[in-house]
Amino acid sequence: MLKAENPDDESRRLSDSEIVANCTVFFLAGYETSATTLGLVCYHLATNPDVQDKLVEEIDSNWTDEEKMPTYETVRELPYLDMVMSETLRLCPPGKQ
Repeated sequence: MLKAENPDDESRRLSDSEIVANCTVFFLAGYETSATTLGLVCYHLATNPDVQDKLVEEIDSNWTDEEKMPTYETVRELPYLDMVMSETLRLCPPGKQ
């Protein structure tokens, strides 16, 4: 954004307040879509206990040390979690609501 300029008027750049406003919009849009998706994942897991049980089993088998926070690598080793997230996004894309 600091290097953005109007192609018709190369001397026109974004002001500091315009940059802050754009950053705020990006932050809020990213937060809202993530929060909505996670809420929908929880809803679908609550309404499909068999899927929830299978996901809990997968998490428990891959994350054995409950005293330690899971790492990014641990989460990447959960293919069923990826499937649950992908299916939720397929059923309820956050940009379409």
